[in-house]
Amino acid sequence: MSNQLERNFRSALAPDNLRSIQRGTHNYMWKGCTMWKNPFDFAIYWMLVWHAKPRTIIEIGSKFGGSALWFADMLEMYGIEGKIVSIDINQVTSIQDPRIDFLYGDASNLGATLTPDYLSSLPRPWLVIEDSSHIYEHCLAAIEFFHPLIQKGEFLVIEDGIVDDLGASAEFNGGPNRAVKEFMDKYGKDYALVADLCDFWGHNITWNPNGYWKKIG
Repeated sequence: MSNQLERNFRSALAPDNLRSIQRGTHNYMWKGCTMWKNPFDFAIYWMLVWHAKPRTIIEIGSKFGGSALWFADMLEMYGIEGKIVSIDINQVTSIQDPRIDFLYGDASNLGATLTPDYLSSLPRPWLVIEDSSHIYEHCLAAIEFFHPLIQKGEFLVIEDGIVDDLGASAEFNGGPNRAVKEFMDKYGKDYALVADLCDFWGHNITWNPNGYWKKIG
């Protein structure tokens, strides 16, 4: 692991391959619920959760709810008694599962949803996943909110910086990669990049380039 972000964000996958995999990703389902997880990060998360053993997974960005359901099943399969908290500006109401809190919330104003009392009720350790709109400002606001809340040894994942390689950076005003770079320029001494996960399949062969971090300070 490294706390110096001196590497580029580009994926070793060719753009044509990325686009083909993205099409499949958008058709993938978990227990009949759409879940936009590509095969690389699908596998990486199984390793990360086994290593980190989080008792709370906080997901900013629910979309269809499939990934929250998947994470709940993952914790259960690993014998981890935990909680999934999934927040979206379009609150998921189609899934009722006692293991998951689907909450209404805006990534740019998470404090309105995640009150101190609620956060203090969530068991540690945490795994925090930023997967909201991919817009730079929203992504940065979300990880800035969680910075003082994430404790040493816990993990932060910033998803979908791959939009740069897919040619959509301008659409998201620089997107997650810009947010990661600025955030780590400011707080990098407190985090270590988990390059073993980012590069498990090859350099940044993940939808989350330079996106897996462990808090060390």
